[in-house]
Amino acid sequence: MPLSLCQQLRKALLISSSFVCCFIVWQSWSRFSMSPRFAVPVPSTSAKSHLDDTVLEDFPKRIWTTGPLSPMRIKKEDADHVRTWMDLNPEHRYELLTDGGAETYVKDHFPLDSRISKTYLSLSDYIMRADLIRYLALLQDGGVYNDVDVGCLKPIDLWIPPAFRDNTSVVLGIEVDNEMGPDRSKLFELVNWTIMSRRNAPFMRYLVDRVIENLENNAAKHNTTLSSLQPKRQEVIDVTGPAALTQAAFQYLSKKTQTTVDMQNFTKMRRPKLVADILVLPINAFGAGHQVQWSGTDEDGSALVHHYFAGSWKTNHFDGPTEEEKKAAEAKKKEEDRKKKEEEDRKKKEEEDKKIKEESEKKKAEEERRKKEDDEKRKAELEQKSREQAEANKQKVTIENQSSEQGHKNGQGQVQQEQQSDQEPQEGEDQESVVEQQDGQKQENGDEHEAGEEKQQNTKPAGQPGPDQHAGQTQGKEAKADSAKEEEKVSISVVQQERQRAIEELNRVNAVRRKTREEAIKKIVADRKKDVEERKKDEENKKKLAELEERKSKQQAPVANTQTAADQGQAQSASEEQAQSNAPAQQHASKP
Repeated sequence: MPLSLCQQLRKALLISSSFVCCFIVWQSWSRFSMSPRFAVPVPSTSAKSHLDDTVLEDFPKRIWTTGPLSPMRIKKEDADHVRTWMDLNPEHRYELLTDGGAETYVKDHFPLDSRISKTYLSLSDYIMRADLIRYLALLQDGGVYNDVDVGCLKPIDLWIPPAFRDNTSVVLGIEVDNEMGPDRSKLFELVNWTIMSRRNAPFMRYLVDRVIENLENNAAKHNTTLSSLQPKRQEVIDVTGPAALTQAAFQYLSKKTQTTVDMQNFTKMRRPKLVADILVLPINAFGAGHQVQWSGTDEDGSALVHHYFAGSWKTNHFDGPTEEEKKAAEAKKKEEDRKKKEEEDRKKKEEEDKKIKEESEKKKAEEERRKKEDDEKRKAELEQKSREQAEANKQKVTIENQSSEQGHKNGQGQVQQEQQSDQEPQEGEDQESVVEQQDGQKQENGDEHEAGEEKQQNTKPAGQPGPDQHAGQTQGKEAKADSAKEEEKVSISVVQQERQRAIEELNRVNAVRRKTREEAIKKIVADRKKDVEERKKDEENKKKLAELEERKSKQQAPVANTQTAADQGQAQSASEEQAQSNAPAQQHASKP
């Protein structure tokens, strides 16, 4: 039955996924495969003794390293270093000796009752075991040993110049040569992170014997066994490490050449040097790139390997500080104490400056408060005076207005009286007209009318004026009215003049008040400007004092806790200068 499209796709996806997984597993396995290039050592068919004096074959194409982990669990950066050896030396077999694999290697290649097997299997310190197993592997099988944090820079076949190859059984490099440095100290050590050797080389046999003797002597020194030995850092270096390798090389070559061989034979060396059957390479070969050892650089072409110093064994083997470390620690402590004292002095000075600043700010705030109160008081006084003056002017104007109103009323009364006096003659004129009409009637009626006119004239009131008298009275009234008008004009003019004087007085008072206010404002501005200038002077004095203290601190070198009389005199002079520099600020602070 044909498969559907969905089933075909599912089948294709399953096949492709399986292929990808297989490819990933193959890549991971091929990275550190158990091929002839990288393998755990296989036990020999026969355990040979290292006492055979015959040097077998050429330099074996084997690369050894040690580590606590299996090849599949090695760190990425170490794996990168390992790959440099594989890529540059494809014909060599790379072998990793783990902790378990190293014990198996010793049991398979050395008799269990031999001194070598007993020593290695009894030893508990992992760094000493790592040193010893590298010497045993090179003794038994030969090849090149390197630490896992060492990278290869040139193929191994190019390490030995052709002129030295036939007579060389061991290749060593220099780690430290302080004769090349500025201190010229007598410190010289060979490298033990990279060693090249033939199988069963005489020097490797001699080195193994010397290392075993060192271990036994160190255990006896501490009155303990190898299984209970807990060496310190320097003991590891001297018993199994590079110092032990260096001393064994000098002793071996002295015996071989029947002369004294020491660091003077190899210091400041720039070319490979063959002494007996040991070829010693210049410091650049195995120690390039580490300026503390006064070596060259990787770029000059003479470096063969590069040590990245990724190990941390020294942190687990601490035997206390050396003399140099003690001096460095003491100098560091003095420097820390000096910095601490400077910090305390700085904090103390900051506190004093802060206190002075707070007091200055407090005084300044108090002065500003007093000035503000004085300004407010002066302002209130001016306002009170202005109000009083305005009230007085108002009362004056009121009085003047009242007086003018009273004068106006008086003028109006006089006008009314004159009008009343004008009405009285008009009434007399009316009465006169009536009498004239009656006289006319009497003339028409004869004597009766004449008798009646006489009777009417006899009966006329005695106070009624005649025609001439009426004209005089009219002229008097007009004169009085003109006089009243003149008086009214005079009174109005007086009132206007008084009002004008009041306005002028009010303007004068306002001008005086404005002038007083402007003077007060100018005074306040001047006072504030003066305060700003005095504050600037205080800051300049403080800055000068700080510069003086800084120059004094720079001139004084770090000394012991005790202070000499000269230092006390300088401190006293500095305090006097500080007091003198602070005197203006104190005088300013003491001003009200």
